[in-house]
Amino acid sequence: MKLRKSSQRERGFTLVELMVAMLGGLFVSIAVFTLAKHASGFSMRQSRIADATLQNVVGFERLKADIARAGYMSTPNLVGDDTVCRDAADPLYPAWLARLASVFIEPVPPGDVSTEASLNGISPQRIVLSGSYGSADQFVARNITESAPVMVYLAPNTLGMANIGYPTNKTAATLARVFAAGRALRIVDDRGNMQFGTIDSVQGGDNPAIQLRAGPALQFRGSSPRSCGIHGHGKNIVNVVNIVRYDIRSLAGLTRFQHMFSDQPSYEATRRELVREELDVDGAPIDGTLELIAEYAVDLGFSLLVAPGDTDPLARLAGADVSRYAGNPVGMLAGNGPQLIRAVHAWLSVRSQEADRTADLSIATSAPGPNLLRISVHPTDGTQGPFARMRTLQSTIPLSNQAKATWR
Repeated sequence: MKLRKSSQRERGFTLVELMVAMLGGLFVSIAVFTLAKHASGFSMRQSRIADATLQNVVGFERLKADIARAGYMSTPNLVGDDTVCRDAADPLYPAWLARLASVFIEPVPPGDVSTEASLNGISPQRIVLSGSYGSADQFVARNITESAPVMVYLAPNTLGMANIGYPTNKTAATLARVFAAGRALRIVDDRGNMQFGTIDSVQGGDNPAIQLRAGPALQFRGSSPRSCGIHGHGKNIVNVVNIVRYDIRSLAGLTRFQHMFSDQPSYEATRRELVREELDVDGAPIDGTLELIAEYAVDLGFSLLVAPGDTDPLARLAGADVSRYAGNPVGMLAGNGPQLIRAVHAWLSVRSQEADRTADLSIATSAPGPNLLRISVHPTDGTQGPFARMRTLQSTIPLSNQAKATWR
């Protein structure tokens, strides 16, 4: 049998053709991979920018809400408030209770200011607010003992106690969620005068009570030289006053935040966050109250709108003038004081996590705040890159709780 010869049309690829085809496919694969890589990187960068913006919005709304509540069921300025019944010479008055005010603003300590902020000419501030932040309720005090230790016995079957769940869980832990040790207790008597004590401990059971520290000493109407103070049974209303601070600081030294600093670029070591924490009447942080509000915070600043009287026009104060009305009320000059603040203008700036720009971009504006669109994260020179993008939010927040406080 005779075999048929193969046709040239039936032959396979040559080695050269196969290599050319493989090389062409490789170039196409590289192009597709490169395109996908850049697209993925761009998407991740935009996602980080969006995350920074969202964090800024959420954190700023929290700050705005707390500023708006400043002075709620408290006093705008304990030093000058003539409705406060107290012994101004009491040596046992805790430092931060003696300076109790709705709004207190001060610079962030130099050691807490990040390198990137100082190199870019940014000087962040921090704000301390006081008011009833832990509960919106007032509580009926059915009896307050005059002998030491002073005990404030609460009426258990009242709306305030029901709202904190005490009728169904009559424990000290239930009370301590609101009446925690180290917080201030505001007491309003039957004449509308108020005074402040320091919570030492609580007791549960059928006779819930708050034990106060020795200082400051409460004023009782029968013995007070001012003829004011506590009188009678069941005629006093109490509530907790919280002292809350917003601050920009590093969290690198805290164990529960260490995951934020692992496998990060070198400039991440200087990052700062906006945090919220509660202070006791001595100005010390209360354990367990530290909250992370916004990451990569760069600047937090404030200006004030003040008015001496109901019909006076508002005046905006910024810079060094802020301390005249939102500084330490102890020793403040007459005619000034936080009680005259009608609104607080606040701004919060955060940067993106990644420094993805090599050039700066500035804008010319007279608006409050750092007015930066990018911030240098260079370790020694704020005019050089790399640069990270910045987002700034600002708002004017009215202080409705002290709209009528015109005393000086």
